[in-house]
Amino acid sequence: MIARTAAAPYDLSGRTALVTGASRNIGRAIALALARAGARPVILFHHDAAAAASVCEEIAGLGITTSMFQADLGDVARLQSVVREVETDIGGIDILVNNAALRPNTRITDITEAEWDEVFAINLKAPFFLAQAVLPHMVRQGWGRIVNVGGSDAYQGKARRAHGVSTKLGIAGLTRALALETARFGVTVNTLVPGVIDTKRPRPDWYPGIEDGFSERRLRIPMARLGRPEEVANACLFLASDMATFTTGQELFVTGGIPLVRQPIEEYEADEF
Repeated sequence: MIARTAAAPYDLSGRTALVTGASRNIGRAIALALARAGARPVILFHHDAAAAASVCEEIAGLGITTSMFQADLGDVARLQSVVREVETDIGGIDILVNNAALRPNTRITDITEAEWDEVFAINLKAPFFLAQAVLPHMVRQGWGRIVNVGGSDAYQGKARRAHGVSTKLGIAGLTRALALETARFGVTVNTLVPGVIDTKRPRPDWYPGIEDGFSERRLRIPMARLGRPEEVANACLFLASDMATFTTGQELFVTGGIPLVRQPIEEYEADEF
């Protein structure tokens, strides 16, 4: 008996969902939300095998079969290999959630070519090639869901995030292009845009203000609090379900009401050149 709390419209029984960066934070919450709706999550992780295994144990506790794969998202051949292995073992991937991303905090003058290329490889190149790999199955069956996780900083701009902001705007463009090519085949492609979410950050130096709970950024959130990973996951569940059959090429913002306009320039500290 599958333990599930999702309402019938969100029933994903029989669907397989590949979630990148699913070992922690938003990715973990998304994998669990999809599992509670009956989907079989495939956990894709890079470094933390123990955390990925822990997520798999939680999913197994729901009565859902899952699996985990290690992959460097910058290695396209490895990503393609994972998709083929999943297809061979349990069938094609019906839902793809491109969640994993790098968000370094680096001054413009200090960004190296290697860092720029790495951020683009993880944040933008990997989502495209994973989508390319899973789409043939989705098109054949006439049903598929691709959810690309963006970021609100891409719409406001963010100092010391030139590469990350560029990739997140690129994700929105990729979503729109893929949506137009796949819409007639029953495949939807959308961007999920979280705001400031209360997560555990592996690199605190990339997130100035984290030591005081983002108190200044919290003041700019109309709801006056940080978002929760589960709130982002609920929005992802909607986009992955049959409740969103006529929604494609769109951006769904989960930001607590943050206006998507650039903040006054005086709020930023000017870097020395």
